[in-house]
Amino acid sequence: MTDRQEELIEIYRLHTEMADRVSQRREGANRLFVILLTGLMAAGVALITTNSSTEPKIVVFLLLGSIGLFVSASWYVIIRSYRQLNTGKFKTLQQLEKSLIYPFFTREWELLKEGREYRTYWKLTIAETSLPILFFVLSILFIVLGLIQL
Repeated sequence: MTDRQEELIEIYRLHTEMADRVSQRREGANRLFVILLTGLMAAGVALITTNSSTEPKIVVFLLLGSIGLFVSASWYVIIRSYRQLNTGKFKTLQQLEKSLIYPFFTREWELLKEGREYRTYWKLTIAETSLPILFFVLSILFIVLGLIQL
């Protein structure tokens, strides 16, 4: 193996590890948002079941709904950002693979039909983005509940 080939393999290993770290950070961010939004929703449900006066409930529903909208929208944007970052990393890996013996990621992507056929491969971000959308809708419901009680 030549020095150039060894260098390319080392760059490939490093870049693959960096792509994996991005995926790990993405998973950690998703976990944080799920915990935060589940807590907000639980607080809203607890508020629904209490028999306290209506006036404080209105403010809390509007506040929980507004925070939920902001956090859900932020989460959605972050998921899209991670997707764009990973797309760039894998395109870079595929370019690098042209100089290697076997183009692992390129071949894998071909076998997955480049994510164009949902029966072959359902892109992770499609599933991921459904949760922030769901929490966004639930947050709107809290705001509606607050407005109805006005």
